Amino acid sequence: MLPRACLLSHCHRAASCYIKPPSLLLLPSLWTPLRSIRSETSTQEHKDSSTNNRMPRNFKKGKGRKAGWDRRPKTDYKDVQKDNDRFETYYRVQKIVPDEEWSDFMTALRSPLPTTFRITGTRESAVEVRRQFEDHYFSHLNTVTFSNGESVEPPKPIRWYPERLAWHLQAPRQFIRKSKELKKFHTFLVQQNEQGNISRQEAVSMIPPFLLDVKPHHKVLDMCAAPGSKTAQLIEMIHAEGNSMPEGLVVANDADNKRCYMLVHQTKRLQSPCFMITNHDASIFPSLYTTAADGTKQRLYFDRVLADVPCSGDGTLRKNVTIWRSWNPMNAIGLHPLQSRILERGLQLLAVDGLIVYSTCSLNPIENEAVVAHMLRKHKGSVELVDVSSQLPRLRRSPGLKTWTIMDRSQNVYASPEDCKDNSKIHTTMFPPSKDELEWMRLERCCRLLPHHQDTGGFFVAVLRKTAPLSQRESKDIAQSAEAASTTTTTANASAADAGDADGDETVIRPSDPVQRSGQRLFNEDPYVFLVDEPEKKNILDGILDFYGFGPNFPKELMLTRSHGGKKRNVYIVSPLIKSIVANNIDDGLRVTNTGVRVFTRSDSKQEGLVFRMCQEGIDVTMPFMQKRVVHATAEDVLAILHEDTPFIDTLSSATEKAFNELSEGACAIVVEKGSPSVEKTEDGRGFRPLPCTVRMVGWRGRKTIRCLVGKHERLHYKLLVGAPPVLAEADGKKRYDNKGSSSSSSSSSSAKRAAEPEQQQQETGGDDGEEQPRKRARAGDDEGPSVWTTIKSWFGF
Repeated sequence: MLPRACLLSHCHRAASCYIKPPSLLLLPSLWTPLRSIRSETSTQEHKDSSTNNRMPRNFKKGKGRKAGWDRRPKTDYKDVQKDNDRFETYYRVQKIVPDEEWSDFMTALRSPLPTTFRITGTRESAVEVRRQFEDHYFSHLNTVTFSNGESVEPPKPIRWYPERLAWHLQAPRQFIRKSKELKKFHTFLVQQNEQGNISRQEAVSMIPPFLLDVKPHHKVLDMCAAPGSKTAQLIEMIHAEGNSMPEGLVVANDADNKRCYMLVHQTKRLQSPCFMITNHDASIFPSLYTTAADGTKQRLYFDRVLADVPCSGDGTLRKNVTIWRSWNPMNAIGLHPLQSRILERGLQLLAVDGLIVYSTCSLNPIENEAVVAHMLRKHKGSVELVDVSSQLPRLRRSPGLKTWTIMDRSQNVYASPEDCKDNSKIHTTMFPPSKDELEWMRLERCCRLLPHHQDTGGFFVAVLRKTAPLSQRESKDIAQSAEAASTTTTTANASAADAGDADGDETVIRPSDPVQRSGQRLFNEDPYVFLVDEPEKKNILDGILDFYGFGPNFPKELMLTRSHGGKKRNVYIVSPLIKSIVANNIDDGLRVTNTGVRVFTRSDSKQEGLVFRMCQEGIDVTMPFMQKRVVHATAEDVLAILHEDTPFIDTLSSATEKAFNELSEGACAIVVEKGSPSVEKTEDGRGFRPLPCTVRMVGWRGRKTIRCLVGKHERLHYKLLVGAPPVLAEADGKKRYDNKGSSSSSSSSSSAKRAAEPEQQQQETGGDDGEEQPRKRARAGDDEGPSVWTTIKSWFGF
């Protein structure tokens, strides 16, 4: 018989497993004694565990289904033994590494990864950001010395990445985060990553987008996109020519709904109207349709497809150290069918003469060459491997394997398909091709990146071209794929997990993760409603177009909202191709998580023209069409607006002041054209460097002041673009600087801010901006000291 405390404990647990009847819910007094007994029982259990020296279970705090006892104990990664006899035996047999390199290979796998990142954005802005980093941030690391006397090696460009836009530092992220000597550099990395100027991404994960050779007119599909580092590269390539709305598009898909929202966060900074996030199992991704010129529906085929498939992830051992403990050959064998289905579905969605990149963060030929060989064999005459040896010429790579060995968990070797009749998990498609097949498959064109060659993680990539339609299979592709995946769909969704780092872009299947067999939550997203399809909302559209002076060429038919009824909070814009996809596929089950760029948002003002104001996210799209409310300013005026937050209009240059005075209250666009003088002096000190790219930002014209409607993190980026030194760019209007760059409290700036506070609170509502407030702004020569802008002018010699 169970003890009383134990019995009550079991009763309490059982009671919490079902929904309480309504009658009992109305009688909380019935549950109170049970709770108190449970509390006493828990206390006794804790004492018992302490007495018996047992490890207590980890309790996961929080609400909802995730709260409760965590079955998986926390892992101290320092204690993980970086050895696995099965791993070494397996890969020695596969001969992925020459015998003379084996020691270097294993040494590299046991060492932590260096910190790597790439500079993002369009080419013009990225090159300028790189110059700022090299001149102001990287150089100071030469003078950093640790307590043991060792110095820090400054970041170096990754040798194979074009234009020195990717860098690596010979120190792991954990070391940088904890080191006092590198605190400034760590702050820089975090800050720039939040702003979107850099992407902390593993070096090998940068390779697949380059091999796709994406052009602005291409239609691109990223089948397994989350968390989105590679997706961001693809979007940048679509916009490489500086066009805010190119002809092409990028569709980023992921099977996990939560990871789709990770994609939203990762790609939001790029603000592309040619981008869409979908939530589907990649192996049964639906066929998409668009509207043809004659008004009929036509099938959409993609010019480029990226299939960075879920994998066992043993190429990530340097950062996912728990794989050392869990690795066995069956991990790859279990994933081979799913990987094959995803690659085949990608080929079905690919246009003839299009390219598809198949990649994994695994070293295993069962997940790599075997999958590629299976597709080449199955679609012989329609698919070929592409020789990419001329691309990224400074990248060291190993050729694909032509033969490999099949092993099970017990290291039993299977020489032929006949040997595996008693093992249903091993399929014939996993075995190496015959000699005749090897001659035309050209598997040596695959690329394997080994950790010891360039101090990276392990990676595999293959580029395939679709040379002809895949016979009659394309007419039945969805039904056949759905039937093939009917018993294994949960595997793709359930245990897919991030590789363990924010900069990782791989989907690693972890054997230890519990499988979510109940499926994902019901897909329930807000609708996509185009304004032109709602006649009753025509006044909203007309008011926006008239206030900002959008000409007849403005694509108003591309503007949409996310609700049918009620007030429209935000207005978005998409490209024509994205609109066509939404219009033709949403009702047929396309699960769109996110698309479009926010261009207008509702304010609380009731004044005509002020109901919706412009958004910084969409200014690159809307600005070319605006004929009203555009102010062309100087770089020094923009720096003043960014730095002081709400400067008085009469403190700006005369031309800029005149332009603002000609505007009524409300949102406006502030522009500094490319080639205009920046605030940074040339090397000879006789002039100012020209602006490397056009700077556009949204402002709000108040009665007496101008306010910059740009986020905190973006402000630093724009300050750097107009030429401000980092010591000023990283500061806000609450600090003032002398000519040596030292900071002190600025009572004058505070006075100006106090005078502007009422306006800050009312600007979005269009209300009183505090004109009756006393004007306490300090001028040069006042007792309170020079104003911030006066000091800036003296610093730069204006």
